[in-house]
Amino acid sequence: MYSIYFENRSLAVCSLAEQPLNDPNAVLYSPASITEIVNLPEMFDRSPHICKLYIPTKQENETFTQLCSNLTHISAGGGLVTNSKGQYLIIFRHGRWDLPKGKQEPWEDIRSSAIREVQEECGVNHLQIKEHLCDTYHTYRRYDKFWIKCTSWFKMDYTGNGIETTPQADEDIEHAIWVDKGELKNYLNNTYPSIIEVFEKSGVTLNL
Repeated sequence: MYSIYFENRSLAVCSLAEQPLNDPNAVLYSPASITEIVNLPEMFDRSPHICKLYIPTKQENETFTQLCSNLTHISAGGGLVTNSKGQYLIIFRHGRWDLPKGKQEPWEDIRSSAIREVQEECGVNHLQIKEHLCDTYHTYRRYDKFWIKCTSWFKMDYTGNGIETTPQADEDIEHAIWVDKGELKNYLNNTYPSIIEVFEKSGVTLNL
């Protein structure tokens, strides 16, 4: 399944047997043409009363590509970082708890972007990527364009000895802290759906 997040709402392409289709709060939609698929993000953006819209299809990859074809694409990398104590590194920005991430530069591979962004946003080094977790997609409007950002998320280990962090103030990050696994839900009640997805893909059950 591919989910595109519009703040707290989501537009998703899924298989015909996907479990979310049983969600009573979801709206199912079967576009009659490629034009309808291409125009759907704009329509959904103008329909704030619809919280979740699913497009069930046998051709998930092709449908998702068509869905995003009129959007301006940007790539980013981010990290779900744990230390030797099993704590997770999270940041507080724009009034919500989040994970460190940022734009991929033209000369970087996405893994390098993810490590650099965690280093810059949290002030920590000694990072080691363990595996790719998932990709998330979210939209926003800027400079008269409708953008879709694909963030590639990586599970990372912090191999250093200290736990001191330095939040990147010029990126509006107020806090960068290590949180015990059992305390995560106290913070992630105030986060984005895409961040919940990253934790779930890593095997963390939050029970929010």
